[in-house]
Amino acid sequence: MKTRTKVVGGLIGAVVLCVLLGMFWTVSVEYGDLPPVTVPPPDDRFSAVDRILQDLELGNIAFNAPQTINLRETAVIQLMLSLETPTEELKQMIEAAGEKEGARIRVSDRMEARLSGPNFAITAITPELQAVSRIDITEWKWEVKPSSHGRHNLHLTVSALLNVDGASTPRVIRTFDKMLEVEVAWHQRVGSFVEENWQWLWAAILVPLVGWLWKRKSGRADG
Repeated sequence: MKTRTKVVGGLIGAVVLCVLLGMFWTVSVEYGDLPPVTVPPPDDRFSAVDRILQDLELGNIAFNAPQTINLRETAVIQLMLSLETPTEELKQMIEAAGEKEGARIRVSDRMEARLSGPNFAITAITPELQAVSRIDITEWKWEVKPSSHGRHNLHLTVSALLNVDGASTPRVIRTFDKMLEVEVAWHQRVGSFVEENWQWLWAAILVPLVGWLWKRKSGRADG
């Protein structure tokens, strides 16, 4: 009987102690004696991406932007990327024709560069997705052939591939748009016309001209 009384008394004492501690904590928080209990916010995936972008290192790119291309010719566009080499030095390494331009962008260990344009036949000479070295220069190269006259746009896109939640997710970090003017030279236009219409020219111009010259020569011989 005495043992049961002690157990019940202990339980009652524990309950009273918990109530007193709760009242003490509430009063302390209300008057600023103790810091309030804060619940940690849920994981924000957008903030995770922002943190990854902030941690990316800066690198330099340089590329050529030809302003004119003959309709039947093929131009080459190069893109150089480096974490260590300055932009001006990268420009000097570009061998393809055209104005040299550069920019400073954020770089990851895997980068993807793409060149597109609806009025061009574009062939990638190098892989568009490449691993980036800290020491060596990463290079992209395309062959570009216009398909029609006029002014058309080429779009150069450079993307960093980020690892978000363990999955590789493409992230565009810089996009460059360049209006490239396609001009057809006069001699090329004449050459194209003759090539495509040589049979008509032979029948309509060359044959009568040869006949006229022959008659003139024959007339002089008779006189």
